[in-house]
Amino acid sequence: MRAAHLISEARKRARLTQAELARRLDSHQSVIARWETGRTEPDFAAVIRAVRAAGFEPSIALHPIDDHDLTLIRRELTLLPHQRLSGMVEAVNAINDMADAAHG
Repeated sequence: MRAAHLISEARKRARLTQAELARRLDSHQSVIARWETGRTEPDFAAVIRAVRAAGFEPSIALHPIDDHDLTLIRRELTLLPHQRLSGMVEAVNAINDMADAAHG
């Protein structure tokens, strides 16, 4: 998640304007606007201060990257349209077979 999104989301959830958040940070509305649009990338400490100024405590968690979907997408993009369609038809047939087996 980008800093711009975190700051914007915290501000909006707190129902603050950019000017109100800026006042809480002893800053200017234009600074908040540049952060939220991504024209300026605030450092980590500034993001934490902004989120706290909006009344939230940021929590950070590390999760392993799961690029399985991206790998599947890249593989599909190497196929021709008729090959993709054939694969989808096979998948639908397999699902129907499983459904039939579960009910029969």
